[in-house]
Parts: sequence; C-alpha cells; structure tokens
Amino acid sequence: MPQVSIQIANRTYELACGEGEEARVQELAAYVDEKVSELRLQLPGAPEVKLLVFASLLLAEESREARGIAKAAETARASATDSAETLASALEDLITARVDKMSKKVSGAA
Repeated sequence: MPQVSIQIANRTYELACGEGEEARVQELAAYVDEKVSELRLQLPGAPEVKLLVFASLLLAEESREARGIAKAAETARASATDSAETLASALEDLITARVDKMSKKVSGAA
C-alpha cells in the first residue's frame, strides 16, 4: 500500500492510501491546510486543535451544501425528463390525430 506525506497546520503526517491515490490525498490535505490557515488569520492565537475542529466543521458544511445542490440538480433533471416525456407523448398524440384526420379526408374524397 502506497505511503503519502501530507502537511496540515505545520505538521507532517505519513498516511497509507490506495494505489494511485497519492496525488488526490495530497490535494485534499492541501485544501484542509488552506482552511486551517484561513482560520489562523481570523482567530490568531487559537489552539491548533480548535483550528482543526473549526476547519472540519467548515468542510462538513461545504460537503452538506454540495450534497444538497447535487440532490436539487438530480430532482430538476428528473423533472425535466418527465416534462420531456410528457411533451413527446403529447406531440405523438397530436401527430397521430392529424394523420388520422388527413387519412379520413383522403378516404372521403376518393
């Protein structure tokens, strides 16, 4: 199992990760470290553990918001699909009715 070295809040951590996941783990760690750094500027002198807890909460909030947006997008997609199917069915019925009407006119004229 590959090992990856990450830095968060000026500390280095050695972690095991899945094959080929090293870059992704480092990218995620850099994002967490960025959040901690932002908090350090807003809360000078705050203990490191408090900064890590706040960063965790901020990241959990981002995750929850993203899941909400994804769910709303899925609902909108499903609604659009239903609307498209309803429209297609209505158009099919209209075309069938027009063809039937035209067929009756042609049959009546012959």
